[in-house]
Amino acid sequence: MKNKKKIFTISIAVFIMLSVTSTCLWAGEAGDLVKQTIDNGLRVLKEPALAGKDKISERRKRLWEEIGSIFYMEEMAKRALGQYWKERTPEEKKEYVELFTMLVKNTYLKNTDTYSGEKVVLLKESQDAGYHKVQTKFVTSAAKEIGVDFSLINNNGKLQIYDVNIEGVSLVNNYRSQFNAILLKSPFKVLIQTMREKTLKS
Repeated sequence: MKNKKKIFTISIAVFIMLSVTSTCLWAGEAGDLVKQTIDNGLRVLKEPALAGKDKISERRKRLWEEIGSIFYMEEMAKRALGQYWKERTPEEKKEYVELFTMLVKNTYLKNTDTYSGEKVVLLKESQDAGYHKVQTKFVTSAAKEIGVDFSLINNNGKLQIYDVNIEGVSLVNNYRSQFNAILLKSPFKVLIQTMREKTLKS
């Protein structure tokens, strides 16, 4: 139970990491993209006109406008559904991807409200057969370091993130485990209803 709680606690940092101070030790195209996204998000969080609890909705909206495009949400959703993806109709896929996007966005974006000067250091970038990995180190305000790797792929000429690995835990695999647990016992419509309910609560 403690391990699961730790994984979830670390996971909420994913979107925070794209909106905090960045330091670049070395970066190529993918690393530069991640760094630029971080810097864009930071400008939103530091904007005086968006500060305060009464500006939460507007601040989150602006922040997503800045960082949302770096995520390849359809690919993330497809990988999270795994073997069940090919069985879905075009209409089911469309609804599922929309709900997945809302779920990820609402669950993680709200945690950027806790920003308090954390930093991200870009450590290394690698590429293999069109797949890119940007390795970073998340440094908390308590001086704790968390390793986070961003996996990117070329989507019609645009590099986008399709997975995030936090301390050895894949964000996509984490969702896949949750979805598989439902689909092993219930039809697809139950998963959709569960996702819909979660988006309404978040």
